[in-house]
Amino acid sequence: MTDVSADSPARSFPWLVAAALAVPAFALGGAGGMVGPTTVAGGGLIAAGFIYLVFELLVLQPRVEARALAAGDADAAAQEFLERALAVRNVDEVAVELGKAIQRVAGPTRALLLAPGADGQVRVLVASGDRPHTAFGDATAAFLWLGDREQPVLRAELDALREFEGARATAELMDAMACNVMLPLLHRGLLLGVALVAQPAGRDDLAGFWSALRAYTTVAVANTFLDAEARGRSRLTRSFDLATAMQESLMPDERPVRRERFEVRGIFRPVAECGGDLWVWRELADSKVLLVIADATGHGAAPALLAAVAKGAIDAHWQMALKHLDPGALLRALNVAIHRTGRKRYMMTAFAVVIDTSSGDVRYANAGQNFPYLIRADGDRTRIEPLIARGNSLGAAADAQFETKAHSMRDGDKLLLYTDGVIDAGAPQREPWGEKRFRALLAANAAERAHRLPDVIMGEVERYVAGAALMDDITMAVFQLGTTEVKV
Repeated sequence: MTDVSADSPARSFPWLVAAALAVPAFALGGAGGMVGPTTVAGGGLIAAGFIYLVFELLVLQPRVEARALAAGDADAAAQEFLERALAVRNVDEVAVELGKAIQRVAGPTRALLLAPGADGQVRVLVASGDRPHTAFGDATAAFLWLGDREQPVLRAELDALREFEGARATAELMDAMACNVMLPLLHRGLLLGVALVAQPAGRDDLAGFWSALRAYTTVAVANTFLDAEARGRSRLTRSFDLATAMQESLMPDERPVRRERFEVRGIFRPVAECGGDLWVWRELADSKVLLVIADATGHGAAPALLAAVAKGAIDAHWQMALKHLDPGALLRALNVAIHRTGRKRYMMTAFAVVIDTSSGDVRYANAGQNFPYLIRADGDRTRIEPLIARGNSLGAAADAQFETKAHSMRDGDKLLLYTDGVIDAGAPQREPWGEKRFRALLAANAAERAHRLPDVIMGEVERYVAGAALMDDITMAVFQLGTTEVKV
């Protein structure tokens, strides 16, 4: 199948694809000329080359161009959907915008959105096409199974998983809804809804569109929850139990992640049932790793929902720009989402960094977040260096720009990202723990492994506050570069 993804030659250099497709014709013609055009074999090769060239011009090339245009239209439709869906205030309107985006790319087809209502019951919203004749029924097993699925689910894939009750229930739900693509709208276990689509036959080229649409729809649905919270409709928030489940669903597991060329671990300590801190890591193409840490203003369900919007926007941008993700561009995309969602009532600070684990190149951008520290232990010499970059908080201005800066790491170096709850610990009862104590602790523990450093820092913070309640969430993420034997 010809590749017509966002970075493919079919989209960027159509003339190059046309030339490549024509190579066999010229090869056959050249071979015929070498054999001799007056001979039977040579004439046959030349004739075959001519026939192939006609076939390429009349059949192959139009198909490639059509698929390239379809891929471009899919990207534009996904982006337009996010912009329009963030402007609406309820899930019903999100469903309408979802239907428009799907029809633009896939043509007239059935699309449904399953989302909880204010009473906690699941509603079936028709995004496009007709309403299914079958009653919705009990799909609890399917929803529990979908809580672990972060990518689109295809009906054709479920038959191989029929030994799992959840997979069987999901297949039955898709059959009942007469759909063959399911988009779970979730943040690692917190299922905010499910989109179902009847993908038209022969449209197997829509995998990237479904992935982007899943992430964008998650952002849009979370945005409606946030808007309801901001307008005081707390009944809706309580019906989903968001106040107790949101933060756990956003954060990666606290267990260390180890790969051949890096190690990463983060921790989160909230001051309330949930808060607005967030950290994310993602593996990119070409041995690169993305890390983001963010801190929404305030505490409680509303900042947690804003963090959910941010994580959905990060995932969407990651899906769309996997090969060439730029930290400044990511923060600009985040800023648009936060500005439209928070409406200046809520804002967020954030720091994004992309690390090339092969070369050690570091590219980063900042939106009002504390400067992370680069920690280097070189024998008796210790280097604690902040990665300095400045930028406005996310959501403060719609057109804010964020500069991407460059640095470098070498094997053994660690990068520590943290929210201001670390240095503000102790206030207002006493003097904050502060940057000076923080840097001294890092210098004394510069040789510590990445997976141990968060516990060392947290232990010192807890010793300093001496049992007093923390006044702000604490989130840390430590990345260490290099191939090193790890002893736990």
